[in-house]
Amino acid sequence: MSLEQFLNQTCTISRPSPGTVDRYNQNSYSYTEMASNVRCRVTEKSVIVLDAKTSEYSWILATVLLLPAGTSIKAKDMVTIESAVYIVKNPLSRTRGNVEHHVSVVMEALNV
Repeated sequence: MSLEQFLNQTCTISRPSPGTVDRYNQNSYSYTEMASNVRCRVTEKSVIVLDAKTSEYSWILATVLLLPAGTSIKAKDMVTIESAVYIVKNPLSRTRGNVEHHVSVVMEALNV
């Protein structure tokens, strides 16, 4: 099965840009659409994360978004797949291989 057949969903990627400052002196962000109709697939995967409080690594079951190689996506980007909205927590770094096959990011659901 090729990667194009595996990526059977389409998503829209929006990037936050700082807007005005609210009454609590915090930046309010407005999202600008960076890419639409991007082939993707949402899966669940066991990933290792570093807990900042205890400085220990632990395995968690995370929602992972797979995208084609070369797709520009960063932390805090908003991803919309059909009616579900997700926020990108962090990209997963590749530890093996020197050619990028796909891009993986850990996401958190805002509404499912």
